[in-house]
Amino acid sequence: MDEPLTVDEILVGHAPIWAAITPDGRRVYVTNFGASSISVIDTRTRNVITTIGVTSGPWEIAITPDGLRAYAACFGTDSVAVIDTATNTVTATIEGLDKPLGLTVTPDGSRLYVASLGGSRVDVISTATGTLIASVPVSSGPRGVAVTPDGAQVYVTEEAANAVEVIDTATDTVIETITGFLLPRGVAVSPDGQRAYVSEYGGNRLGVVDTATHTVVATLTGLPIPFGVAVSHNGVLAYVTCDGDDSVAVIDLIRSEIIDKVPGFHAPSWLVITPDDVEVYVVNNGNETVSVLAAPSGGYPNVGPMSGGTPVTIIGEGLGNTTAVRFGGRPAASFTIVNNREIQAVSPLLVRDVGIDVTLGQRTTRTVGRFYYLPDSLLTQICPVSGPLGGGGTLTVTGRGLITTTSVHFGNVAVAPSSVLDDQVTVTVPPAQTAGPVPVTVVTRSNSYGKATYTYAGAPNIASVTPATGSTAGGDPVLIEGAELAFTQSVTIGGAAAAFGIVSPTRIAVVTPPADAPGPAHVVVTTTGGTATAPGAFDYT
Repeated sequence: MDEPLTVDEILVGHAPIWAAITPDGRRVYVTNFGASSISVIDTRTRNVITTIGVTSGPWEIAITPDGLRAYAACFGTDSVAVIDTATNTVTATIEGLDKPLGLTVTPDGSRLYVASLGGSRVDVISTATGTLIASVPVSSGPRGVAVTPDGAQVYVTEEAANAVEVIDTATDTVIETITGFLLPRGVAVSPDGQRAYVSEYGGNRLGVVDTATHTVVATLTGLPIPFGVAVSHNGVLAYVTCDGDDSVAVIDLIRSEIIDKVPGFHAPSWLVITPDDVEVYVVNNGNETVSVLAAPSGGYPNVGPMSGGTPVTIIGEGLGNTTAVRFGGRPAASFTIVNNREIQAVSPLLVRDVGIDVTLGQRTTRTVGRFYYLPDSLLTQICPVSGPLGGGGTLTVTGRGLITTTSVHFGNVAVAPSSVLDDQVTVTVPPAQTAGPVPVTVVTRSNSYGKATYTYAGAPNIASVTPATGSTAGGDPVLIEGAELAFTQSVTIGGAAAAFGIVSPTRIAVVTPPADAPGPAHVVVTTTGGTATAPGAFDYT
């Protein structure tokens, strides 16, 4: 892999903090907190083409999905500036906030969520009317905000509470508080919406949150005082600014590891990735510039099955006139030149680990990375095979060639895995609305593999115990009838374990255990769906 390099630094205003890029990638807007201004960079010429004056202390800036407006949180005046990106002028000011810092626009562009640090709340603004329509109380110290791609949830980092809160945008209420962070600052959500990445300024790490279960499923350490975090549009790489050593860390999200640390920045704060994923604009708070970082060369992902078919993004320099792509000696199944630094290719059938070569024009061939072939993905079993409607348990998928797993589907519900090995994947079971079986499918980078069946078990019920009396010596056959008994794990009578056999989903055959004394005893049936108790249902005589 070639080491990524920074290029010319672009001078902006005093104490720059944040950056946002237009959907077409042609403009980068940078907030200058100390100068109360916003610098607008033309990405083609890499020059500041204009400077927009705003009210005191602009912090974060966000651009609408259609690219027509930008919103800047003005910390010093408790307001948000509305900017027309066609004219680069402030067209309105939204009042009523309280020391605003972070903000994000929903994917449909209809609402703006703003972290009001002073009020310990997240304010909701209608972009149609430019008015504050709701305020969501949060714990303490809200700073960063990010919305999921479906617009259903907003993640809020709370530095004072060492937590991340999750807001349901349908009700504008906090539905979850995720603890265990240490001074969380930045937050970004993956393009598929399955992960939220949180930079922990005090923990020197990046926390990885499963958005389905709202739990921290991984942490990446070795990031000295991380501030900003951005995820590539293809979901392959993440970039984290590290104030502690003036570097930017490059993280391979497929392997969950740091693959490069690029030095030479100056108190880097925030960063944005161009829509084509080939360049990263990094705000240097220390010397009031913006640096442009080239994405690292290589193939992403760099593993796949021997049967081929893995989509691979190839990053490198001067790829625009590529005439051939080879994995080892075999031509790629297909490839498309995206631009001069990116190619989308599909791995061919092969049986060994190989270099990825591109032929430039008619003569020059260059190796741009390596690709590792693994046995074809195969799901052999899952454990457990059933569980409660509320989900939440850990399910283990066993097989081979699972290293490129991106999600596990329970019916039509996709969940990101919490750990991935070549022979084993673990995932947190999502909740379900109704009891019954659902297919489990493992989705890898190249294909979907399965199948297995997981059954959501409803809560059990005991309708009758027949006969209802027996000897204290035990050994009496008893039939328990009820509902949702197919996944019974244990039966106790009077607190003592009883031998049992499952006859049907509504019947269990039981042999009574001995009792210390005569009298009524509770009958308890425990299944994967829950526990049912019939008080005093069996009488020892």
